[in-house]
Amino acid sequence: MPEGIYQLLYLNPHSRFHVSMKVSYPNEFDRRHAAADGRTRLGGDIFIHGDAVSIGCIAVGDTAIEELYTLVEDTGVRNVRVIIAPNDMRNGRAEIAPDGPRWIGELYRDIANALAAYPARLEHQ
Repeated sequence: MPEGIYQLLYLNPHSRFHVSMKVSYPNEFDRRHAAADGRTRLGGDIFIHGDAVSIGCIAVGDTAIEELYTLVEDTGVRNVRVIIAPNDMRNGRAEIAPDGPRWIGELYRDIANALAAYPARLEHQ
């Protein structure tokens, strides 16, 4: 699954997985670092969609995708930014594996900075 900051490309009301939204993976960051690493097969066709099954996409269930889809439709696809992160970096840092790619720190800083614009929700005690 990709990690990073993406745009939505379009909404698909006729998806096999209820409704879906196409994510702009791979983005420029992904392509640049893949080229530096010598990777050529980045994949693609990443969607956020309904249902509970996925192979590489982000399945959020039918109720959640209906809410998200409606919000995006009302907001406008071009006005939406999608942040895909390994965890909520507003509540702590992502763990970086010692054998991870050398650029992962840059990616996680970018994600953390993007998430900083949104206050973290307080958990009920």
